[in-house]
Amino acid sequence: MLTVDPNRQVLAAAYAPPSAEYRLGADNLGRSIAARIISGTRISLGIAAAGVLASLATGLALGFVAAFHTGWIRQVVMRLSDVIIACPSLLFVILVSGLLGGGIGPIVFGLWMSQWPGFARLTTAITARELATDHVEASRLLGFGSAYIFRTHVLPAIVPYLASLGALAVGANVLTISSVGFLGLGLRPPDAEWGAMIAGTMTFFRTSPHMVLAPATAILACTLSATLIGEYYSARRQGIEEAA
Repeated sequence: MLTVDPNRQVLAAAYAPPSAEYRLGADNLGRSIAARIISGTRISLGIAAAGVLASLATGLALGFVAAFHTGWIRQVVMRLSDVIIACPSLLFVILVSGLLGGGIGPIVFGLWMSQWPGFARLTTAITARELATDHVEASRLLGFGSAYIFRTHVLPAIVPYLASLGALAVGANVLTISSVGFLGLGLRPPDAEWGAMIAGTMTFFRTSPHMVLAPATAILACTLSATLIGEYYSARRQGIEEAA
């Protein structure tokens, strides 16, 4: 199944229900739905993870700088994040994809721009808390620089929070990517993307529901898995804090 071309059309197999040859059936163009689901998994998760990693790196850097500089630099970072947070992530990605013509690049850019404020504000809050602790003050008195303090004291305290927020963000990104694809502003055909697969087969739902249910189930499973992972890290973090 992994070697089947997701874009290979066999018109004689169009609308085929699930069978031994087509595990999840075939779509209206005779393409293997299972192969397209697998291809869509790589695409959707890849874009979602890229958006989270870019947002995390930017938010971590800006949040750390804002925590160390409590003057106008922090105010600029916080007010800029307030402006971006005021615009819903989905709407932001739709606007960027619509203006830039869709594709992987505009979607990743939109996800990055809409999500880095959350990571920045989280980093700022936790870093400011850690900088007020006695062991960080002792490190400063001993002459250790900001890089050492961040690597030794701040980063270990932030990682559990970032892991939880990052996992939840991946799930949210999958939904956003699917929504943009459903609206026709995502990847360009014939790339397999779950939202676009649903949009392209909605008219056949009554006669061939498997064409819609397969990508919809993939979206649900991926989003639910990411949410559960995020909740796991959140619960684990709370348990460690209560034990301490």
